[in-house]
Amino acid sequence: MSDHDRGHHHHDHSHETHPHQLQPPHEVFHDPKAGEVARAWITNGGLSLSLNAMAFGKPEVWGHVLAAMAQQVAASCEEMGHGKAAENFAAIRKQLNEDLGKIAGQLSAIGKTS
Repeated sequence: MSDHDRGHHHHDHSHETHPHQLQPPHEVFHDPKAGEVARAWITNGGLSLSLNAMAFGKPEVWGHVLAAMAQQVAASCEEMGHGKAAENFAAIRKQLNEDLGKIAGQLSAIGKTS
């Protein structure tokens, strides 16, 4: 048993709703082929993900998805009265590049020791 599983009980929550969950975008109800690829939550101070990692067949397609998410977040922040979309996007990109650099370093360090 991994440390992650210790103290956790896993059971089916598929028919439950959480008071803070978002509604699916309205477009999905008009597309019978629509499929959910990710849910992201902040819980216990960290990021928890439920995702279909191979939804697109190739990992690099996620690069397009994550970039599109950054663009939409930047625009949504502007709509909510926070800054301009271009400035928001620049701030997201700056932080994202820093974090991606740290993760790349961690992954390459792991690769060298194994």
